[in-house]
Amino acid sequence: MKTIAIANRKGGVGKTTIAYNLGATYALSGRRVCFVDLDSQANLSTLCGVKPCSLENFKAVNIVDLSERLAILPATKVFPVLENEINQLIDRNGYLGARILPHLTAFDYVIMDTAPSLSVLNINALCVANMVHIIVNADSFSLAGLVEMREILEQVRTINPDLDYRIILNAAIKGRRLTEAALSALRKESGYSGIEIPNRQHFIDSNALRKPAIDMPDIMEPFQKLAREI
Repeated sequence: MKTIAIANRKGGVGKTTIAYNLGATYALSGRRVCFVDLDSQANLSTLCGVKPCSLENFKAVNIVDLSERLAILPATKVFPVLENEINQLIDRNGYLGARILPHLTAFDYVIMDTAPSLSVLNINALCVANMVHIIVNADSFSLAGLVEMREILEQVRTINPDLDYRIILNAAIKGRRLTEAALSALRKESGYSGIEIPNRQHFIDSNALRKPAIDMPDIMEPFQKLAREI
């Protein structure tokens, strides 16, 4: 089982859409995927057509099947309550690894959509992840967050030394000055994947219909590349 965290301290960069379409890409290739929604806003759960669950159901790892190869452990609106409980544990960074992931070993991939914060659940996600995909847009705010994310990952590597990461540029518009400036900065980053997710209305339309957007070739291609990263 491979575990992937989708992260950025900044919100609104498209983490949930990336997580959803990456999971669909793996499923199309015959892999079994379980989403874990760790954001109390429950955007990934909603995108999957699933209501947020109770805290008890989250702790019991009551997953919801979406298709033959896709499932989700929905978010709960009361993650702050769970985080208070986790903070009382001796190994507070090991909650997901000890209590949640052992129930998901039947899946080939676990994709965790994280909240735009440095919560104890997000640190837990980084501590159990094989790979972190850091999602950025072509704006100074999300790019500036890379420095902070690198610092966080270096600290987490004292617990999870095998943790790797890739930087993904989302909503890229070829030829646009802002995108080209972002690419120039990203190419200097050792973790930059070279993968650019295009800016398409099709993502918005597909999200509204609660279906993946990878039926368009120019969207499918970068997601196939991203899937090959791990």
